[in-house]
Amino acid sequence: MRKVLFVIDMQNDFVAEGGALSFPAAREIVPFVIDKVKEALAQGWEVLFTLDTHTPDDAEFKKFPAHCVAGTRGQELIPELLEAIAPYQDTGQIKMLTKNRYSAFFNTDLDAWLAAADGRAKVTEAEMVGVCTNICCFFTAEELANRDIPVRILAQGMASFDPEAHRWALDQMRWVLGLELVD
Repeated sequence: MRKVLFVIDMQNDFVAEGGALSFPAAREIVPFVIDKVKEALAQGWEVLFTLDTHTPDDAEFKKFPAHCVAGTRGQELIPELLEAIAPYQDTGQIKMLTKNRYSAFFNTDLDAWLAAADGRAKVTEAEMVGVCTNICCFFTAEELANRDIPVRILAQGMASFDPEAHRWALDQMRWVLGLELVD
């Protein structure tokens, strides 16, 4: 059995104080996310970190202020997570996936990685934490559901700048996508 923890966009521009799109609820989930990452790695799970990554003239900046520009501090994983995964860097358990759209599947190698095109077993179980619940977490969860990969959504490890949209997205993941929601 191959198990993966998805950690969605826990980057400086979304989480760190002063980040371009940072919000307090993102900082509140950091201890839970770190604990889940350490637990998953200790149990032999793989951990996939998505990194929202944009060019300076990305079309997304018509909807949101500039954020996570490639090569900037804002695009980097938060330091607390970098520290937590440091002992596991050479184990093959960690994947960093850059993406430039809400879904981690759009124009990435995620399908091949999940399906084990490299000879590993197919992913049979997944959990998800990260930001923003109603944007990148939701659209990635939807894609996983459409690929029939069982996903546990760990609500304590998700946050959004919009509390109503956060609750709506969690409900949609549970009731529409049929994913397991763990409060």
